[in-house]
Amino acid sequence: MSSATNRPTGIYLAEQRPDAGESVLFLHGGNVAGWSWSEQAKALTDHHALIPDLPGFGASAQHPWTDLSTTVDELADLVRERAHDGRAHVVGMSLGGVVGTALAARHPDVIRSVFVTGAILRGVQGFTRWAGLAQIRFFGSPWYWRTTARMYRLPPDAIDLFVTTGLGIDRDSVRRMVPQLYDGVPARDLDGLRRLTAPILAIVGEKESRTFRDALDEVTSRVPHAVARLAPGMHHVWDVEDPDLFHTTLAHWLATGEPSPALLPVGTRRRGTPEAAL
Repeated sequence: MSSATNRPTGIYLAEQRPDAGESVLFLHGGNVAGWSWSEQAKALTDHHALIPDLPGFGASAQHPWTDLSTTVDELADLVRERAHDGRAHVVGMSLGGVVGTALAARHPDVIRSVFVTGAILRGVQGFTRWAGLAQIRFFGSPWYWRTTARMYRLPPDAIDLFVTTGLGIDRDSVRRMVPQLYDGVPARDLDGLRRLTAPILAIVGEKESRTFRDALDEVTSRVPHAVARLAPGMHHVWDVEDPDLFHTTLAHWLATGEPSPALLPVGTRRRGTPEAAL
């Protein structure tokens, strides 16, 4: 069973299986919306799924992004209102990984566990920062989103929705959000992780750049029980690159609170797997 609602805060929320077991909050990346989690959520048949469109994205495009703290506070209210017992497992990809980590730091009381991947907690500098900011001017161009879809290796039946979502992103929200993310999450905001008692797993793709891998330390240095792992052979958007691996990894985490044995320890560099550029 699925349902959707516009909450008083303005964040659009889709739900699956509200009568199932523990709630899972899925937080999407920066070029998509909640629909990108539909198949992964559908596969977790024993769990209640909460799938918001973050401010400025998808059906929440008219609810602008102001800053990370405000977004996190709204999501904490959402969890308290809609999740079973007011707590949820948090699953975040890319932008959603940053948001999910900040949520755990600011509102540890709403967290059952944290599973985040590709979170640029230390921000982005240099040419990559310049290029990322420059791309915003093309957000209104269909060709830009179709090119991005090919880069992400999206399945053909997802491309039109991806393009439509991209064209609908609130540009003013993006102009505020991207510099904030590229500046990194302030240390004082991440220090709230020291209060977190729930399990937390931080992942990067094995082929992601050192920018992502180095950011893992922002979690492990603050949470003694935190676990960091590499997704073998994967790039940034590995839920699309290998959805079966992503599902089995996530399902194992939700069932056991332990990292899947399919993941690699950080520091592992297999022969023939060079570090990728951002």
